Amino acid sequence: MNIYIDESGSFVNASTTGKWNAVAAVAAPEAAGRKIGQLVQRIRLRPGSSAAEVKLHELSEDSYLQFLAALAPLNVVVFCTATDAGLNTTDRVARHQWGQVAQIRKNLDRMRHEGGRLGAELMATQLENLSPQLYVQLVCQIDLMFDVIARSINYFAQRVPGALREFRWRIDQKNSSRTDFEDAFEEVSPVLLQTMSFTEPFMKVDGFDYSRMKQYEFIDGKTPAYLREDYGIKADEAFNIQKMIRGNIRFVDSKAISGVQAADLVVSGIRRCLRRQFVDNEAVAAGLGKLMLQARHDAPSLNLVSFGDEVRLDKPTADVVRLMSTKSKRMVR
Repeated sequence: MNIYIDESGSFVNASTTGKWNAVAAVAAPEAAGRKIGQLVQRIRLRPGSSAAEVKLHELSEDSYLQFLAALAPLNVVVFCTATDAGLNTTDRVARHQWGQVAQIRKNLDRMRHEGGRLGAELMATQLENLSPQLYVQLVCQIDLMFDVIARSINYFAQRVPGALREFRWRIDQKNSSRTDFEDAFEEVSPVLLQTMSFTEPFMKVDGFDYSRMKQYEFIDGKTPAYLREDYGIKADEAFNIQKMIRGNIRFVDSKAISGVQAADLVVSGIRRCLRRQFVDNEAVAAGLGKLMLQARHDAPSLNLVSFGDEVRLDKPTADVVRLMSTKSKRMVR
């Protein structure tokens, strides 16, 4: 499975609400990935265009709706995590950041190996040194990746089980050289995602085909001791999430990867839709929703993250989220 990730917005705190930022992933089996490339190529080579990469502001609203309609029949799934910068005050973000750093350092004494302790301390330091906006983006991106793993596996296990053989993460890079965010992300995300999988275990469904995921299973009898002793988890109750992430992950130039360009168009549309900036916002919300996937317990199909007290969405934004969720793909076919 190819998983293309891009974000929209600066994630800088705002003085008023309704200032949405988002990060999204387009998850696609190999065959769909090739079709995405063909679709993006057609858009890029449309009459009058000479750009190496197409941005949302360069497309008419009708052209964007046609793009979404062309994506819908493909066996792809869109995941998104969004946050309202107007709710993420400096103090709230700082408290969240300090809390995460303190939690990592609190567990240092429980670690059995010196190498693990040194790695955890490095991870805490990298988190501590991130700017507020990069920390918000990191939290949203980790939330997104956990959602991709948690929901895409059961979706593709029914439809294209071969897609679960490998997880290829392709994330848009913002500079030609490595950034502090990228370094922190590659160090922190696999560990935090693995921990999240222990507190929210993955649920297998009888009759679905997980046979291509053998390489990500903990071998029976070789389950890490801390899983059994600290979490009471057996080998067949957990996947090695760190291996899923670290096995094939790259920050790439979006100009060279059509799937990342598609993710950019999708996430830019979601952000604009949440801000209600399309002329026919309802039509775009419906088009985007058809690419998303039903969530458990009637939760929204996209995740909304806040770093302070939760507040009720205003009705127009709530209507957008509800429409996306109503139009989303069903988990069980």
